[in-house]
Amino acid sequence: MSSKRDKITRFKSGRFSFNDYLSVASYFKNESLDDELKQLLKEDWEKAGGEGMSHEELELLLDQLHDQIQPEKPSVVSRWNRFRAQFARAAVWLLLPALLFGATLAYLGIKFYDDADSWAEIHSPIGARTKFHLPDGTEGWLNGGAVVKYPLDFKKREVEVSGEVWFDVVHDERKKFWVKTPFFDVEVLGTRFNVVAYENEKTAEVILEHGRVKVLCQASNSEIDLMPDQQLIYNKQTRKMEKKNIDSKAYTSWKDGLLIFRNVPMAELAKRLERKYNTEIVLHGDKLKALIFRATFQDESLEEICSMLASVAPIRYQVHKRASQFDGTFDRGRVEIWLRE
Repeated sequence: MSSKRDKITRFKSGRFSFNDYLSVASYFKNESLDDELKQLLKEDWEKAGGEGMSHEELELLLDQLHDQIQPEKPSVVSRWNRFRAQFARAAVWLLLPALLFGATLAYLGIKFYDDADSWAEIHSPIGARTKFHLPDGTEGWLNGGAVVKYPLDFKKREVEVSGEVWFDVVHDERKKFWVKTPFFDVEVLGTRFNVVAYENEKTAEVILEHGRVKVLCQASNSEIDLMPDQQLIYNKQTRKMEKKNIDSKAYTSWKDGLLIFRNVPMAELAKRLERKYNTEIVLHGDKLKALIFRATFQDESLEEICSMLASVAPIRYQVHKRASQFDGTFDRGRVEIWLRE
């Protein structure tokens, strides 16, 4: 009982380990623990002064919270419904902390599935950066809209990614680390590198910062070794891979909140700004796309960056306001850029 209380307390405070998270998630799926959970939740709710709300008010709040939790498998939904119904019959207010936990999981972008092939996903909101830790000690960063998926037992040290992800992989000579994308696989022993694998972009990339990796592409039946400060670019249309020597820091600095451009064309600069600011950038004309820039940005807004670029290059721009949607959210931003005549 004490161990469960300690784990739940750490979870609520936000200072919890991955194992704490798995334990708390399992508590609310295990019906045999209902009596213990009732006591824990009752004590916690009374400490928070929960007796001041009526059953009707709590029912309304529970419904609102439950609408925010969207389990993706029917088996998980049924367990939550049984759990919620049983507690509602006993005392409806006992369930509120459990739903708050569920809302916290949704906010953190963590999804947990309990089946024969248990795995987890970590999502980074569009326009944000998200740090993550894997069970073997490997850590990294997700750029906006990126996802990393991995088996919970992590015996194979294998992850699937989409979007842009930076890894700092723990070295283990006995077990290689694999990063799988829809376009290629990356074989790793222990190193720091960046993977870019957005579905809606024409290319996918691997940038090596430290160590050594091997990129395997089944579509082109090829393997390429990368050394530090090298970039591999995979063209999705031609299915060919190209290796370049680069300054890797210029491509991985996004994880530190920096955007570094070293003699890059406007087309590439715009693509990286789109990822950071969740804004569509429309470039009018091939000459504009080929303009070369060298710059570093940190805390500037997108409009400030456009203003700076316009002060050093013959361009003009227009920022379109985000339109409000019926649900209160806003659509993706849009910026148009032209060469000045």
